[in-house]
Amino acid sequence: MPGALRHPNLLILCADQLRADYLGCYGHPCIGTARLDRLASEGVLLERAYCAAPLCGPSRISLVTSTRVSEHGHRNYGSTIDFGVPNLVRSLKEAGYRTAMFGKNHCFEESRLPEIWDELDEVCQGNYDSHPLYRRSFDAFPMEPDSPFASDARITSEAAGFVRRQQTGRPWLCWVNWQSPHPAFTCPEPFFSMFDPETVSLPPGWGEECGTDRPRRLRNWQVSSQALEATEGDVRRAIAAYMGQVRWVDHMAGQVLDALTQAGLDGQTLVVFLADHGELLGDHGCFHKLPVFYECLTRIPVILRHPEGAWRGVFRGLVEEVDLAPTLLEACGVPVPMAFTGESLHGRLLAGRMDAADGRPSALVEAGIKAPTWPGPWPEPQKAPFPPHSFGPGAMVTDGRYKLSIYHDDVCELYDLQTDPHELVNRSDDPEMKEHRERLTLELCRRMLGAGVRSAEVVRWPEGPDPRDAPVEAAVLRERLRRMEERDAR
Repeated sequence: MPGALRHPNLLILCADQLRADYLGCYGHPCIGTARLDRLASEGVLLERAYCAAPLCGPSRISLVTSTRVSEHGHRNYGSTIDFGVPNLVRSLKEAGYRTAMFGKNHCFEESRLPEIWDELDEVCQGNYDSHPLYRRSFDAFPMEPDSPFASDARITSEAAGFVRRQQTGRPWLCWVNWQSPHPAFTCPEPFFSMFDPETVSLPPGWGEECGTDRPRRLRNWQVSSQALEATEGDVRRAIAAYMGQVRWVDHMAGQVLDALTQAGLDGQTLVVFLADHGELLGDHGCFHKLPVFYECLTRIPVILRHPEGAWRGVFRGLVEEVDLAPTLLEACGVPVPMAFTGESLHGRLLAGRMDAADGRPSALVEAGIKAPTWPGPWPEPQKAPFPPHSFGPGAMVTDGRYKLSIYHDDVCELYDLQTDPHELVNRSDDPEMKEHRERLTLELCRRMLGAGVRSAEVVRWPEGPDPRDAPVEAAVLRERLRRMEERDAR
Protein backbone atom coordinates (compact mmCIF):
# COMPACT_ATOMS: atom_id res chain seq x y z
CA MET A 1 0.00 0.00 0.00
CA PRO A 2 1.60 3.33 -1.06
CA GLY A 3 2.41 5.54 1.88
CA ALA A 4 3.81 2.87 4.19
CA LEU A 5 7.33 4.24 3.63
CA ARG A 6 7.47 7.51 5.56
CA HIS A 7 10.75 9.04 4.37
CA PRO A 8 12.17 7.31 1.28
CA ASN A 9 15.67 7.99 0.08
CA LEU A 10 15.98 10.26 -2.95
CA LEU A 11 18.36 9.53 -5.84
CA ILE A 12 18.57 12.28 -8.48
CA LEU A 13 20.40 11.52 -11.72
CA CYS A 14 20.87 14.65 -13.83
CA ALA A 15 22.38 14.86 -17.31
CA ASP A 16 23.50 18.20 -18.74
CA GLN A 17 22.12 19.30 -22.08
CA LEU A 18 20.19 16.08 -22.89
CA ARG A 19 17.36 16.32 -25.42
CA ALA A 20 14.22 14.38 -24.53
CA ASP A 21 13.91 13.01 -28.06
CA TYR A 22 17.30 11.28 -27.77
CA LEU A 23 16.04 8.66 -25.33
CA GLY A 24 14.41 5.47 -26.54
CA CYS A 25 11.51 5.86 -24.11
CA TYR A 26 10.80 9.27 -25.68
CA GLY A 27 10.74 7.85 -29.17
CA HIS A 28 14.30 7.76 -30.51
CA PRO A 29 14.34 4.89 -33.02
CA CYS A 30 17.83 3.47 -32.57
CA ILE A 31 19.79 4.97 -29.70
CA GLY A 32 19.09 2.07 -27.37
CA THR A 33 18.93 3.64 -23.89
CA ALA A 34 17.96 0.32 -22.30
CA ARG A 35 18.57 1.25 -18.63
CA LEU A 36 16.64 4.51 -18.74
CA ASP A 37 13.89 2.92 -20.82
CA ARG A 38 13.57 0.24 -18.15
CA LEU A 39 13.45 2.89 -15.44
CA ALA A 40 10.60 4.57 -17.33
CA SER A 41 8.72 1.27 -17.62
CA GLU A 42 8.98 0.85 -13.85
CA GLY A 43 7.79 4.37 -13.07
CA VAL A 44 6.23 7.37 -14.76
CA LEU A 45 7.55 9.32 -17.74
CA LEU A 46 6.62 13.00 -18.00
CA GLU A 47 5.96 13.40 -21.71
CA ARG A 48 5.70 17.20 -21.89
CA ALA A 49 8.03 18.59 -19.22
CA TYR A 50 9.68 21.96 -19.86
CA CYS A 51 12.77 23.42 -18.24
CA ALA A 52 12.63 26.82 -16.57
CA ALA A 53 15.43 28.12 -18.81
CA PRO A 54 17.63 26.63 -21.58
CA LEU A 55 20.73 27.52 -19.56
CA CYS A 56 22.37 25.48 -16.76
CA GLY A 57 22.47 27.78 -13.72
CA PRO A 58 19.05 29.43 -14.04
CA SER A 59 17.40 26.08 -14.77
CA ARG A 60 18.92 24.27 -11.79
CA ILE A 61 18.15 27.15 -9.42
CA SER A 62 14.52 27.01 -10.53
CA LEU A 63 14.57 23.26 -9.96
CA VAL A 64 15.77 23.43 -6.34
CA THR A 65 13.84 26.59 -5.30
CA SER A 66 10.63 25.94 -7.25
CA THR A 67 10.70 29.58 -8.36
CA ARG A 68 10.83 30.88 -11.91
CA VAL A 69 13.66 32.81 -13.50
CA SER A 70 11.80 36.14 -13.44
CA GLU A 71 11.40 35.77 -9.70
CA HIS A 72 14.76 34.41 -8.55
CA GLY A 73 16.56 36.71 -11.02
CA HIS A 74 19.54 34.43 -11.79
CA ARG A 75 20.08 34.41 -15.55
CA ASN A 76 23.72 33.59 -16.16
CA TYR A 77 25.70 30.34 -16.39
CA GLY A 78 27.48 30.54 -13.06
CA SER A 79 24.68 31.94 -10.93
CA THR A 80 24.44 30.60 -7.38
CA ILE A 81 22.03 31.17 -4.51
CA ASP A 82 22.35 31.45 -0.75
CA PHE A 83 21.50 28.12 0.88
CA GLY A 84 19.12 30.00 3.18
CA VAL A 85 16.69 30.40 0.28
CA PRO A 86 13.96 27.76 0.73
CA ASN A 87 14.97 24.85 -1.49
CA LEU A 88 14.68 21.11 -2.03
CA VAL A 89 18.06 20.20 -0.52
CA ARG A 90 17.62 22.39 2.54
CA SER A 91 14.18 20.90 3.23
CA LEU A 92 15.54 17.36 3.07
CA LYS A 93 18.58 18.20 5.21
CA GLU A 94 16.39 19.82 7.86
CA ALA A 95 14.21 16.69 7.82
CA GLY A 96 17.25 14.62 8.78
CA TYR A 97 18.42 13.39 5.39
CA ARG A 98 22.08 12.60 4.82
CA THR A 99 23.19 14.48 1.69
CA ALA A 100 25.70 13.71 -1.05
CA MET A 101 26.45 15.44 -4.35
CA PHE A 102 28.79 14.33 -7.13
CA GLY A 103 29.51 16.48 -10.19
CA LYS A 104 28.30 19.93 -11.14
CA ASN A 105 26.98 22.37 -8.57
CA HIS A 106 25.38 25.23 -10.56
CA CYS A 107 23.10 25.97 -7.57
CA PHE A 108 24.60 27.01 -4.26
CA GLU A 109 27.38 29.36 -3.17
CA GLU A 110 30.69 27.55 -3.47
CA SER A 111 31.86 28.53 0.01
CA ARG A 112 28.91 26.76 1.64
CA LEU A 113 29.05 23.46 -0.26
CA PRO A 114 30.93 21.56 2.51
CA GLU A 115 28.21 22.37 5.05
CA ILE A 116 25.38 21.56 2.61
CA TRP A 117 26.66 18.15 1.51
CA ASP A 118 27.81 15.43 3.90
CA GLU A 119 29.71 13.86 0.99
CA LEU A 120 30.87 15.97 -1.93
CA ASP A 121 32.91 15.85 -5.11
CA GLU A 122 32.13 19.08 -6.92
CA VAL A 123 33.54 19.19 -10.44
CA CYS A 124 32.46 21.21 -13.47
CA GLN A 125 34.24 20.83 -16.81
CA GLY A 126 32.48 23.80 -18.44
CA ASN A 127 32.60 23.21 -22.18
CA TYR A 128 35.97 21.43 -21.99
CA ASP A 129 37.15 24.90 -23.03
CA SER A 130 40.83 24.25 -22.47
CA HIS A 131 40.85 20.88 -24.23
CA PRO A 132 43.17 21.20 -27.25
CA LEU A 133 40.72 19.35 -29.54
CA TYR A 134 37.76 21.60 -28.71
CA ARG A 135 37.98 24.48 -31.17
CA ARG A 136 34.46 24.79 -32.63
CA SER A 137 30.98 24.34 -31.20
CA PHE A 138 30.47 21.10 -33.19
CA ASP A 139 33.83 19.40 -32.57
CA ALA A 140 33.67 15.68 -31.76
CA PHE A 141 36.52 13.51 -30.45
CA PRO A 142 36.99 10.49 -28.15
CA MET A 143 37.80 11.09 -24.49
CA GLU A 144 40.90 9.35 -23.15
CA PRO A 145 40.05 7.45 -19.93
CA ASP A 146 42.99 9.02 -18.07
CA SER A 147 42.27 12.55 -19.29
CA PRO A 148 41.81 15.22 -16.59
CA PHE A 149 38.56 16.03 -18.38
CA ALA A 150 37.19 12.51 -17.87
CA SER A 151 35.35 13.15 -14.60
CA ASP A 152 32.02 11.46 -15.35
CA ALA A 153 33.32 7.94 -14.68
CA ARG A 154 34.80 9.04 -11.35
CA ILE A 155 31.66 10.68 -10.01
CA THR A 156 29.57 7.70 -11.13
CA SER A 157 31.84 5.38 -9.14
CA GLU A 158 31.66 7.70 -6.13
CA ALA A 159 27.87 7.88 -6.29
CA ALA A 160 27.58 4.10 -6.59
CA GLY A 161 29.93 3.72 -3.63
CA PHE A 162 27.86 6.13 -1.54
CA VAL A 163 24.69 4.20 -2.31
CA ARG A 164 26.27 0.84 -1.41
CA ARG A 165 27.49 2.16 1.95
CA GLN A 166 24.09 3.35 3.13
CA GLN A 167 22.31 1.35 5.76
CA THR A 168 18.59 1.20 6.34
CA GLY A 169 17.44 3.79 8.85
CA ARG A 170 18.45 7.36 8.18
CA PRO A 171 17.15 8.53 4.79
CA TRP A 172 19.54 10.07 2.28
CA LEU A 173 19.68 12.29 -0.79
CA CYS A 174 22.24 11.49 -3.50
CA TRP A 175 22.46 13.90 -6.43
CA VAL A 176 24.59 12.96 -9.44
CA ASN A 177 25.26 15.76 -11.96
CA TRP A 178 27.06 14.47 -15.04
CA GLN A 179 28.86 16.61 -17.58
CA SER A 180 27.57 14.53 -20.50
CA PRO A 181 26.13 14.93 -23.07
CA HIS A 182 27.24 18.57 -22.94
CA PRO A 183 29.57 19.87 -25.70
CA ALA A 184 32.26 19.25 -26.66
CA PHE A 185 30.85 16.05 -28.16
CA THR A 186 33.19 13.63 -26.45
CA CYS A 187 33.02 10.49 -24.35
CA PRO A 188 35.17 7.38 -23.85
CA GLU A 189 35.26 4.40 -26.16
CA PRO A 190 33.44 2.23 -27.05
CA PHE A 191 30.64 4.78 -26.69
CA PHE A 192 32.21 7.46 -28.87
CA SER A 193 32.37 5.14 -31.90
CA MET A 194 29.14 3.28 -31.19
CA PHE A 195 27.17 5.00 -33.97
CA ASP A 196 28.22 5.31 -37.61
CA PRO A 197 28.09 8.96 -38.75
CA GLU A 198 27.14 7.80 -42.26
CA THR A 199 23.85 6.42 -40.94
CA VAL A 200 22.91 9.66 -39.17
CA SER A 201 20.22 11.83 -40.72
CA LEU A 202 20.90 15.53 -41.13
CA PRO A 203 18.51 17.84 -39.26
CA PRO A 204 15.73 19.36 -41.40
CA GLY A 205 16.84 22.63 -42.94
CA TRP A 206 20.48 22.12 -42.02
CA GLY A 207 22.97 24.37 -43.83
CA GLU A 208 20.52 27.17 -44.57
CA GLU A 209 21.43 30.61 -43.32
CA CYS A 210 18.76 31.95 -40.97
CA GLY A 211 16.45 34.51 -42.53
CA THR A 212 15.05 37.66 -40.98
CA ASP A 213 12.00 35.69 -39.76
CA ARG A 214 14.28 34.14 -37.12
CA PRO A 215 15.65 35.92 -34.05
CA ARG A 216 18.80 37.93 -34.68
CA ARG A 217 20.54 36.09 -31.81
CA LEU A 218 20.19 32.82 -33.75
CA ARG A 219 21.57 34.34 -36.95
CA ASN A 220 24.48 35.83 -34.96
CA TRP A 221 25.26 32.50 -33.34
CA GLN A 222 25.34 30.70 -36.68
CA VAL A 223 28.24 32.95 -37.67
CA SER A 224 30.04 33.31 -34.33
CA SER A 225 29.98 29.56 -33.65
CA GLN A 226 31.27 28.80 -37.18
CA ALA A 227 28.26 26.52 -37.69
CA LEU A 228 27.87 27.74 -41.27
CA GLU A 229 31.33 26.38 -41.99
CA ALA A 230 30.46 22.86 -40.82
CA THR A 231 30.40 20.23 -43.56
CA GLU A 232 27.80 17.48 -43.72
CA GLY A 233 30.47 15.17 -42.36
CA ASP A 234 31.09 17.48 -39.40
CA VAL A 235 27.39 17.54 -38.60
CA ARG A 236 27.01 13.77 -38.87
CA ARG A 237 30.06 13.18 -36.64
CA ALA A 238 28.75 15.57 -34.01
CA ILE A 239 25.32 13.92 -33.93
CA ALA A 240 26.81 10.42 -33.85
CA ALA A 241 29.11 11.47 -31.00
CA TYR A 242 26.16 12.98 -29.11
CA MET A 243 24.32 9.70 -29.49
CA GLY A 244 27.36 7.97 -28.02
CA GLN A 245 27.33 10.43 -25.12
CA VAL A 246 23.69 9.61 -24.46
CA ARG A 247 24.50 5.89 -24.40
CA TRP A 248 27.35 6.73 -22.01
CA VAL A 249 24.87 8.50 -19.71
CA ASP A 250 22.56 5.49 -19.93
CA HIS A 251 25.47 3.22 -18.97
CA MET A 252 26.45 5.40 -16.00
CA ALA A 253 22.85 5.64 -14.81
CA GLY A 254 22.72 1.86 -14.96
CA GLN A 255 25.81 1.60 -12.76
CA VAL A 256 24.24 3.72 -10.02
CA LEU A 257 20.91 1.90 -10.32
CA ASP A 258 22.75 -1.43 -10.05
CA ALA A 259 24.38 -0.21 -6.83
CA LEU A 260 20.93 0.66 -5.49
CA THR A 261 19.69 -2.86 -6.26
CA GLN A 262 22.81 -4.50 -4.81
CA ALA A 263 22.32 -2.53 -1.59
CA GLY A 264 18.73 -3.78 -1.39
CA LEU A 265 17.42 -0.21 -1.45
CA ASP A 266 15.20 -0.19 -4.55
CA GLY A 267 12.06 -0.42 -2.45
CA GLN A 268 13.18 2.42 -0.20
CA THR A 269 14.40 4.93 -2.77
CA LEU A 270 12.61 7.41 -5.00
CA VAL A 271 14.59 7.72 -8.25
CA VAL A 272 14.54 10.75 -10.54
CA PHE A 273 16.24 11.07 -13.91
CA LEU A 274 16.15 14.43 -15.72
CA ALA A 275 18.13 16.97 -17.72
CA ASP A 276 18.49 20.67 -17.02
CA HIS A 277 17.80 21.58 -20.69
CA GLY A 278 18.40 20.32 -24.22
CA GLU A 279 20.82 20.86 -27.11
CA LEU A 280 20.44 22.40 -30.58
CA LEU A 281 22.55 19.63 -32.20
CA GLY A 282 22.30 21.07 -35.69
CA ASP A 283 18.64 22.03 -35.46
CA HIS A 284 18.04 25.54 -36.78
CA GLY A 285 21.57 25.51 -38.17
CA CYS A 286 23.32 25.68 -34.79
CA PHE A 287 24.92 23.68 -32.02
CA HIS A 288 25.08 24.13 -28.24
CA LYS A 289 22.41 26.32 -26.61
CA LEU A 290 21.13 29.89 -26.73
CA PRO A 291 18.37 32.03 -25.15
CA VAL A 292 15.81 30.70 -27.67
CA PHE A 293 12.92 28.34 -27.03
CA TYR A 294 12.82 25.52 -29.56
CA GLU A 295 11.63 22.12 -28.37
CA CYS A 296 15.12 20.64 -28.69
CA LEU A 297 16.26 23.06 -25.97
CA THR A 298 13.25 23.48 -23.69
CA ARG A 299 11.57 20.06 -23.55
CA ILE A 300 13.40 17.89 -21.05
CA PRO A 301 13.27 14.21 -20.14
CA VAL A 302 11.89 13.49 -16.66
CA ILE A 303 11.46 9.94 -15.34
CA LEU A 304 10.24 9.23 -11.80
CA ARG A 305 10.23 5.82 -10.10
CA HIS A 306 8.34 5.58 -6.83
CA PRO A 307 9.86 3.11 -4.33
CA GLU A 308 6.48 1.46 -3.74
CA GLY A 309 5.54 1.37 -7.42
CA ALA A 310 2.83 3.96 -6.88
CA TRP A 311 3.50 5.99 -10.02
CA ARG A 312 3.22 4.10 -13.29
CA GLY A 313 2.61 5.14 -16.89
CA VAL A 314 3.02 8.22 -19.06
CA PHE A 315 1.91 11.63 -17.79
CA ARG A 316 0.79 13.47 -20.93
CA GLY A 317 0.04 16.89 -19.47
CA LEU A 318 2.24 19.99 -19.47
CA VAL A 319 4.69 20.12 -16.56
CA GLU A 320 7.14 22.83 -15.56
CA GLU A 321 10.50 22.25 -13.91
CA VAL A 322 9.31 24.15 -10.82
CA ASP A 323 6.72 21.39 -10.25
CA LEU A 324 9.35 18.74 -9.53
CA ALA A 325 10.64 19.85 -6.10
CA PRO A 326 7.18 20.00 -4.45
CA THR A 327 6.33 16.63 -6.03
CA LEU A 328 9.47 15.04 -4.60
CA LEU A 329 9.10 16.56 -1.14
CA GLU A 330 5.48 15.49 -0.86
CA ALA A 331 6.42 11.97 -1.91
CA CYS A 332 9.22 11.99 0.69
CA GLY A 333 6.83 13.06 3.45
CA VAL A 334 8.68 16.35 3.94
CA PRO A 335 6.80 19.69 4.24
CA VAL A 336 6.82 21.78 1.07
CA PRO A 337 8.16 25.30 1.75
CA MET A 338 5.55 28.00 1.41
CA ALA A 339 7.94 29.91 -0.85
CA PHE A 340 7.64 27.24 -3.57
CA THR A 341 5.52 28.19 -6.58
CA GLY A 342 5.33 24.83 -8.38
CA GLU A 343 2.44 22.38 -8.31
CA SER A 344 2.97 18.94 -6.79
CA LEU A 345 2.02 16.09 -9.10
CA HIS A 346 2.07 13.52 -6.30
CA GLY A 347 -1.70 13.30 -5.79
CA ARG A 348 -2.43 13.10 -9.51
CA LEU A 349 0.18 10.41 -10.05
CA LEU A 350 -1.16 8.35 -7.14
CA ALA A 351 -4.68 8.61 -8.58
CA GLY A 352 -3.51 7.67 -12.08
CA ARG A 353 -4.63 11.02 -13.50
CA MET A 354 -2.18 11.33 -16.38
CA ASP A 355 -4.08 12.75 -19.34
CA ALA A 356 -3.22 16.05 -21.04
CA ALA A 357 -6.04 17.71 -19.10
CA ASP A 358 -4.32 16.77 -15.83
CA GLY A 359 -1.33 18.97 -16.63
CA ARG A 360 -0.93 22.73 -16.67
CA PRO A 361 -2.95 24.86 -19.12
CA SER A 362 0.35 26.33 -20.33
CA ALA A 363 4.09 26.03 -19.78
CA LEU A 364 6.39 29.03 -19.33
CA VAL A 365 10.12 29.19 -20.15
CA GLU A 366 12.43 32.22 -19.79
CA ALA A 367 15.98 33.08 -20.84
CA GLY A 368 18.41 35.86 -21.69
CA ILE A 369 20.78 37.82 -19.49
CA LYS A 370 20.52 41.50 -20.43
CA ALA A 371 19.15 43.83 -23.05
CA PRO A 372 19.82 44.83 -25.71
CA THR A 373 20.42 41.80 -27.88
CA TRP A 374 23.85 42.06 -29.47
CA PRO A 375 23.47 43.62 -32.93
CA GLY A 376 25.69 41.23 -34.90
CA PRO A 377 28.11 38.30 -34.73
CA TRP A 378 31.05 38.54 -32.36
CA PRO A 379 34.22 39.50 -34.29
CA GLU A 380 36.04 36.36 -33.11
CA PRO A 381 34.69 32.79 -33.13
CA GLN A 382 33.03 31.48 -29.97
CA LYS A 383 32.77 27.83 -28.99
CA ALA A 384 29.97 28.41 -26.48
CA PRO A 385 27.34 31.15 -26.23
CA PHE A 386 28.98 33.27 -23.57
CA PRO A 387 28.14 37.00 -23.43
CA PRO A 388 27.24 38.80 -25.57
CA HIS A 389 25.47 35.88 -27.29
CA SER A 390 23.49 35.16 -24.13
CA PHE A 391 22.19 38.75 -24.04
CA GLY A 392 18.57 39.60 -24.79
CA PRO A 393 15.75 38.53 -22.43
CA GLY A 394 12.82 36.60 -23.79
CA ALA A 395 10.03 34.28 -22.70
CA MET A 396 7.98 31.51 -24.23
CA VAL A 397 4.57 30.04 -23.53
CA THR A 398 2.95 26.97 -25.03
CA ASP A 399 -0.47 25.43 -24.62
CA GLY A 400 0.84 22.12 -25.88
CA ARG A 401 0.09 22.73 -29.54
CA TYR A 402 0.90 26.37 -30.25
CA LYS A 403 4.05 28.05 -28.99
CA LEU A 404 4.74 31.79 -28.78
CA SER A 405 8.17 33.28 -28.06
CA ILE A 406 8.53 37.01 -27.40
CA TYR A 407 11.86 38.80 -26.96
CA HIS A 408 12.64 42.25 -25.63
CA ASP A 409 14.08 43.49 -28.92
CA ASP A 410 14.08 40.56 -31.32
CA VAL A 411 11.79 38.79 -33.78
CA CYS A 412 8.74 37.07 -32.25
CA GLU A 413 8.10 33.42 -33.08
CA LEU A 414 4.88 31.43 -33.30
CA TYR A 415 4.76 27.74 -34.20
CA ASP A 416 2.09 25.10 -34.62
CA LEU A 417 3.80 22.10 -33.04
CA GLN A 418 1.25 19.70 -34.50
CA THR A 419 1.77 20.57 -38.15
CA ASP A 420 5.36 21.86 -37.78
CA PRO A 421 7.05 19.79 -35.03
CA HIS A 422 10.54 20.91 -36.11
CA GLU A 423 9.54 24.60 -35.81
CA LEU A 424 10.68 25.51 -39.30
CA VAL A 425 7.93 27.97 -40.27
CA ASN A 426 7.55 31.05 -38.07
CA ARG A 427 3.90 32.11 -38.34
CA SER A 428 3.96 35.10 -36.02
CA ASP A 429 2.88 37.41 -38.87
CA ASP A 430 0.44 34.96 -40.45
CA PRO A 431 -3.08 36.50 -40.46
CA GLU A 432 -4.55 33.02 -40.04
CA MET A 433 -2.74 32.75 -36.69
CA LYS A 434 -3.97 36.08 -35.33
CA GLU A 435 -6.34 34.50 -32.80
CA HIS A 436 -3.67 32.18 -31.41
CA ARG A 437 -1.06 34.95 -31.35
CA GLU A 438 -3.32 37.28 -29.36
CA ARG A 439 -4.49 34.54 -27.00
CA LEU A 440 -0.96 33.36 -26.22
CA THR A 441 0.33 36.94 -25.91
CA LEU A 442 -2.25 37.57 -23.20
CA GLU A 443 -1.41 34.24 -21.55
CA LEU A 444 2.31 35.06 -21.58
CA CYS A 445 1.67 38.48 -20.02
CA ARG A 446 -0.43 36.94 -17.29
CA ARG A 447 2.09 34.18 -16.63
CA MET A 448 4.98 36.63 -16.37
CA LEU A 449 3.04 38.95 -14.05
CA GLY A 450 2.07 35.98 -11.91
CA ALA A 451 5.47 34.28 -11.85
CA GLY A 452 5.53 34.36 -8.05
CA VAL A 453 1.89 33.49 -7.35
CA ARG A 454 1.34 31.75 -4.00
CA SER A 455 -1.52 31.14 -1.60
CA ALA A 456 -3.32 34.41 -0.86
CA GLU A 457 -4.10 33.27 2.70
CA VAL A 458 -0.48 33.02 3.77
CA VAL A 459 0.96 36.26 5.12
CA ARG A 460 3.79 35.03 7.34
CA TRP A 461 6.47 32.64 6.20
CA PRO A 462 8.60 30.35 8.34
CA GLU A 463 11.60 31.29 6.18
CA GLY A 464 11.26 34.99 6.91
CA PRO A 465 9.41 37.96 5.40
CA ASP A 466 6.82 37.28 2.73
CA PRO A 467 8.52 37.14 -0.71
CA ARG A 468 5.64 39.21 -2.05
CA ASP A 469 7.01 42.01 0.11
CA ALA A 470 10.67 41.35 -0.75
CA PRO A 471 12.38 38.99 -3.21
CA VAL A 472 12.92 35.50 -1.80
CA GLU A 473 16.69 35.79 -1.58
CA ALA A 474 16.59 39.34 -0.20
CA ALA A 475 14.01 38.24 2.36
CA VAL A 476 16.22 35.39 3.54
CA LEU A 477 19.29 37.60 3.81
CA ARG A 478 17.30 40.22 5.70
CA GLU A 479 16.05 37.59 8.13
CA ARG A 480 19.59 36.31 8.64
CA LEU A 481 20.81 39.84 9.41
CA ARG A 482 17.98 40.30 11.92
CA ARG A 483 18.94 37.08 13.73
CA MET A 484 22.59 38.13 13.83
CA GLU A 485 21.63 41.49 15.34
CA GLU A 486 19.49 39.75 17.97
CA ARG A 487 22.36 37.39 18.81
CA ASP A 488 24.82 40.29 19.13
CA ALA A 489 22.39 42.20 21.33
CA ARG A 490 22.29 39.24 23.73
